[in-house]
Amino acid sequence: MDIEEVYESSKELLNASGKEGSDTEPILETEEIGSTSVKNANEVLTKFRAIIAEYLQGDTVLDGLDDVTKGVLGSYSLAGYLDYAIPSGKEIVVTKLLQHCCFQLQDFLRVSDGICYAHEEATTAVVQLIQMQLLNLYPKYSTQGYEALYSCPPTIYISPLCIPSLANAVCKKLGFPSSCVKVMKMNGHDLKKMEKSLQEDLAAKRVPLMIIASCGSHHSGQVDNLVGVSQLSQRFNAWFHLEGHLISHLSLHDQPKKTLQVADSLHLDLRQLLGIPSLPYVTMYRHCEIALQRAAYLTPSHCSPFSVVPLWFALQNLDSTTISNRFRSAVELSRMLINRLVTIPNIQIMSHVPKTIKPSSSTELKDTLTEDLESVQLGEVVDSKGDEISEVRKIVEEIGDLPERNESPMEDDGVTNVRDDDAELCDNEKTKPEVLMDSIVPVVVFQYRPKAKEIGECPGNLLDDLNLWLVQVLERACEEIHMDIIDIDDSGYALRFSPYDCKSFPTVDNLQKFLENLDQQLEILNATVDHKKTLNKIIEVSGGELQLVELPGWAGLGGVRYLPAAWRSNNTEQLPDQGKEEINRINRELVAKLKETDSAFSLGEGRDGLSCVRFGMVVAITDVEALANLVRQTGLDLEASTLALETMAVMIRKGIEEAQAELQRETEEKLWQEGLLRHIPVVGSLVNYFSPPQKTSIKGRCLNLQNGRIEKSDVMIHSVPVEEASDALNNQEMPLVANEEINDAPHE
Repeated sequence: MDIEEVYESSKELLNASGKEGSDTEPILETEEIGSTSVKNANEVLTKFRAIIAEYLQGDTVLDGLDDVTKGVLGSYSLAGYLDYAIPSGKEIVVTKLLQHCCFQLQDFLRVSDGICYAHEEATTAVVQLIQMQLLNLYPKYSTQGYEALYSCPPTIYISPLCIPSLANAVCKKLGFPSSCVKVMKMNGHDLKKMEKSLQEDLAAKRVPLMIIASCGSHHSGQVDNLVGVSQLSQRFNAWFHLEGHLISHLSLHDQPKKTLQVADSLHLDLRQLLGIPSLPYVTMYRHCEIALQRAAYLTPSHCSPFSVVPLWFALQNLDSTTISNRFRSAVELSRMLINRLVTIPNIQIMSHVPKTIKPSSSTELKDTLTEDLESVQLGEVVDSKGDEISEVRKIVEEIGDLPERNESPMEDDGVTNVRDDDAELCDNEKTKPEVLMDSIVPVVVFQYRPKAKEIGECPGNLLDDLNLWLVQVLERACEEIHMDIIDIDDSGYALRFSPYDCKSFPTVDNLQKFLENLDQQLEILNATVDHKKTLNKIIEVSGGELQLVELPGWAGLGGVRYLPAAWRSNNTEQLPDQGKEEINRINRELVAKLKETDSAFSLGEGRDGLSCVRFGMVVAITDVEALANLVRQTGLDLEASTLALETMAVMIRKGIEEAQAELQRETEEKLWQEGLLRHIPVVGSLVNYFSPPQKTSIKGRCLNLQNGRIEKSDVMIHSVPVEEASDALNNQEMPLVANEEINDAPHE
């Protein structure tokens, strides 16, 4: 089987996998290999599909795949073919393929030189770069291991915007203690704290090894101060590693000097940027000594064919124009959304906003941007102490000779050593970090926040509930625009949009439809928050009949509980169980009654576990006072009807007791009149035989509901002889304890 057959059979397998239950011809016939029988490929594929279907529960993953994606997925078969057919020379083939990919990426990102390393895990290249730096700064590290680091331990600085598991992965894979990895913010005034920490490291004979920053977090859309961080890395001779969405923006800007680079190494998530699954991560780093690269397993020959071959296929099938258009479309969609959001007073943008975009009148956002602008001007801080590099070298010289860093450090944006090159540029020409800081991250995170006066009146986690409701409504209204809900420290839930996360890349029309729906839902949110104050005032003057209820997880107008007159209390938790049951009963009946007129009412439950009437979202024209009065009046009517029923029940109970007492008294009088001998079992039969009893009857009693009095009725009650009662029991008939005669009819 040649390469074409392997590739075509893999694509045919993908096409067959996308057709559930279709009758396809066998891809491979059953054949004998030695003594082993190979099963029909369709049978194996059916079993594999059944296992996946059990996990997917009916969803499909192969629908809508384009030819490029199918080609990349099919290239894994060629990678297996390469690994099997050329076991001895596959490193040469992989190296050549990766060199082609590296040239394309360098030209595309306008990077002068560097080496590409493809890897499956996001943290693999970072760990190996740290190992390369350890071998560079600690010559005895290859033989002594961690003992070589004991006297001058290294320090690695990681931004919290980077990969969440990066710090733990570094400590786990390198065996470093947690004190060697510092997670610090690298934006605003936090840069001064980072500079102070770096100076303390030098004073404590610790070596700043690497600084890892983010230029556009995929989670929050925030950006570290790239200008300040790159200057600090040059000042303290630390390796500068960069990751994030804005790396792709290097292809969208024409730089005045192509040799000026942005960092020592760049991390690319191509499966996210290109929208092709199964692509590997790519890390580009500047040229170092070949011996260090080999010792750290960072050479192209150490890459797996299953990483390089799909990457090569993807870059061969996609030209630079197609990729640039995808990046540019993502930027324009994000710019369009940001331009609309900055005009909405109740929206606060939590992600990165370039200086070129004027924010709204939100004072908090202006203060944040002011801090960022001040921190960018870090030249006076960076130039204040320029001899830290020599101090680092002096510290490490206690272990061994520190090699000179005379390679072009992917010459970091013209800072420190490359500062002379920047001085030659015109003042209006920006370095790459400055260009990236002025770019738009294709991840927009925003939060709905009422006005400052209204925030203090919102109970509990109402802001989170409002934003949760907003993202759910927007998802239903515009399915083309995918929105996530994320939790931001100290700010609560926020909405997140990224064009790369949508099932299909959205268009401008899709985003325009989304913005129209956003305006409509924001009007509802504003009206609901405004009417909450009206509802609170109505509850305060209700005289204790209505009680405001805090409903966790409910973004509507709120909850109201009607309290019966007998159980009105500000602290319902201290009420007895009887009172709680009565409150729950009347509020359940109240909701059922209100639903007959309006389905907007629903049954809720407060934190105390008691039922209440729940109001949903309202619009500006909603009459909240009328709604509250409707609940109050309906509750009073239910309570009045319940009280009338209870009064009638008490009256009936007393009437029954009086009737029973009168009937018992008349029965006793009749007993005395007839004589006691007639009621003795043996003697009574003889007495009744010789002296038959007279037929007597007792008038029944009835309750007059109008005046509540017990009156005698025309219903006659008389006893049944014992013999007739025993016969009825023997015949399994219903026993007759009493018989009724109406209008004194003769007994038969």
